[in-house]
Parts: sequence; C-alpha cells; structure tokens
Amino acid sequence: MYKQFRTAFLAISLVLVAGMAGLMLSEHLTAWRALFLTAETLTTVGFGDIQVHTPMGQFILLLLMLGGVAVSVYFVGRMMAFVIEGHLADVYGRRKREKKMAQLKDHVIICGTGRVGRQVINHLKAGDIVVVIIEQEEEQVKEFLAQGYFVIHGDATQDDILKKAGIERARGLITTLPEDALNVFVTLTAKGLNPKIQVVARMDKLESEAKLYRAGADRVISPAILSGRRMALAILKPMSIDYLDTVVHDHNLQIEIEEVQVEQGSSLTGLTLEESKIKQNTGTTVLAIIRGDDVLSNPTAHDEILAGDVLIVFGLREQVERLEHVAVVKTGK
Repeated sequence: MYKQFRTAFLAISLVLVAGMAGLMLSEHLTAWRALFLTAETLTTVGFGDIQVHTPMGQFILLLLMLGGVAVSVYFVGRMMAFVIEGHLADVYGRRKREKKMAQLKDHVIICGTGRVGRQVINHLKAGDIVVVIIEQEEEQVKEFLAQGYFVIHGDATQDDILKKAGIERARGLITTLPEDALNVFVTLTAKGLNPKIQVVARMDKLESEAKLYRAGADRVISPAILSGRRMALAILKPMSIDYLDTVVHDHNLQIEIEEVQVEQGSSLTGLTLEESKIKQNTGTTVLAIIRGDDVLSNPTAHDEILAGDVLIVFGLREQVERLEHVAVVKTGK
C-alpha cells in the first residue's frame, strides 16, 4: 500500500513539473502561471483565465487532459484508499481484538512492559499462557500489538481499564510498574474488582512490602533481592546454579516444577507416597505436599496423600501430565 501511494505521488509530481516546464517554454508564461494552468487542467476545473495561443501549448494541454488527468485520478484514488483502508483496518482489528478479549478466561493480566514486565511476558508466552497487557506508552503498545498480543492502551489503576482486560475472569494479575505506589494502587483496585484473583506485585523498596501485602497482594517480588541472591549463589554454589539453569531453564529438556492438586475421590486419596507409586508410574518426584497452610517439605514414603492436597513435583512435562491425569482419576474408574 505504501509503495503504491509513493508511486502515485511521484507520478503526479512528474506530470506537474513536465506540464509547467512545457507551458513556460511554449507560451512564455511565468512558472507560477504555468503551474496554475497545469493544475487547472489536471483537476478538470478549467477557469479559462489563462489562454493558450500556440499549437505546442495546445498539444501539451491535450497530453495533460488525456494522460495527466488519468494520473491525477489515480493519485487521488490511492490517497483516499490509503486513508480509508488504513483507518478501517485499524478499527476492524481493534474490534476483533476486543471481541476476543471479551471471551478470554483464566488469562493473566500484565501491568507494565518495562524490563521486568518483558521478562514476565516472555516466560508466560513460553508456557502457553494467554496474557493481556496494559500499557500507557503508545510506542510500547504498537510494538506488542505487532507481535500479536492482546494490549490495552491505558492506565492500569483505572477500574474501566482492568474490566476491559477481563479482571473478573482472569486467573492472575502481575503488576511490574516502576513505582511501588502505583503497584499498591493497582493491587487495591484489582482485589476490589475480583477478590479471588491472584496478584503478584513488584517492589523496589523494602518498606513497600508490608503495604503491598496489606493492599491484597498474594506475592511480593523484589527483582533486586532476587538478583542479589542469585549472584551470591553463583559464587558460593556455582555447580548448583549451573544445574538449575540446565534442568529448569533449558527449554529443550522441558523439565518443570509444577503444582498438582489431588481431587476429591482421586485414586491417590488415602494412599501413602510409597503406596501411590507416583515415581514408578509417572516418573515425577514429589518435593513437597501443601495441605492448607501447612507445608510438608521432603515428604517420606509413609506420608499420606489427602484430597485437596497440592503436590509440588519435579519432572518432564509429559511426566507431570501423567500425574495430573492420575490426580483426577476417580477410584475404581
């Protein structure tokens, strides 16, 4: 579309210059009067205030009327198509995205696309999690729209923006805005609209942690603290860090640490870890059992599995999927 518009613009410019130069030579007109007569002819206005007396001048006008008018019509047509089609495409694309967003469920809302926000988006995308991004910077909005993300241009602290992002149907919200006060406000607003939503908030200052938890955040993460801890471990326990990088962050291996909830009536209910044979049947390793507010780390073979327990497991993606299937299969089925 841009190429066609550029070609049409160059063509009409060439016709104007050629017509003006020809009339200046044949009719001895000034540059302005020659340009004016050329434009009159191309636009088919024809005031008749400038007379052409020579056969050469009449021949030039004839060429302008036959070929130049066609070029000018093409130019106007391309220009109108450029404006109308581009506008309609934007409107259609926006309405299509809004319609899809209105149907989303169990998605994650990301507030802010700075350095931390971008990392969050990349990791969620790698996990096939649908995200809706809320961003105020127009350039960032255009960038993520071009990449195919659901993006809302607006202020994440506003109720109507969060509702537009589907806050009532979302599984979680992550706010990575650069100011702690903004993250507190987003957390308050999100929890007010959907008290059940899981909110993870970024903090920069240690004194903001208590405020974010009071606002309703389920998790508060400090990128500075995490980075410092990771850098210290890289010195103190380099082999452990290398191992974690290999098994957790190597996407080719697809090794994961996952949460698997044991459903009521599952075939695992009432069995000990030894009796369940989770390791033998699925290949996953149970790292911990979460029961309400209690966490049983490094459980033994004699620890019992109850309905509602959340098993923290470690294994390949397909192994975890096998365990997820076992965790919901009813006894005797």
